[in-house]
Amino acid sequence: MPDQTPTFNDDSDDDRIHFEDLRLERIPRQLWEQTLAPYQRAQRYWIAQQVSDEQLNGEAMALALEMDMAEARRRLDRREARGAMRRTAAPLPVPHADHAANRATVQVNIRLRADDHARLTHAADAAGMRPTTLARALVLNGAAQILRDAAT
Repeated sequence: MPDQTPTFNDDSDDDRIHFEDLRLERIPRQLWEQTLAPYQRAQRYWIAQQVSDEQLNGEAMALALEMDMAEARRRLDRREARGAMRRTAAPLPVPHADHAANRATVQVNIRLRADDHARLTHAADAAGMRPTTLARALVLNGAAQILRDAAT
């Protein structure tokens, strides 16, 4: 019988246990969700399928499905929030005619502490945007406001 072990992109740099080495039956039930959370959807299902006890296997599969559904709801909520944001948000500044898109762009990088990045991500989710898009909007709108204030 051919090996049915799925292949996944594996980030070997992180500290978590490789999904193929994880055995849920060795972990207390109340920690399963926390244990499975860092893994990709398909990896969670694969880990759950490896539980040998039939009852525990059913619980593990139900948890993987529940986590999958929660992620799907979060994705849908973000998509809906992005749609609402497009209808109600202040737009990004429109470039002037002499500011053609075919001109070279300049990249601006900023460093954020983990808590600042978490706040930016939370605000972007609430606004229905990606964090980088919100950061760009904040930088451009902030610069435009400073220039308007300086002109008066």
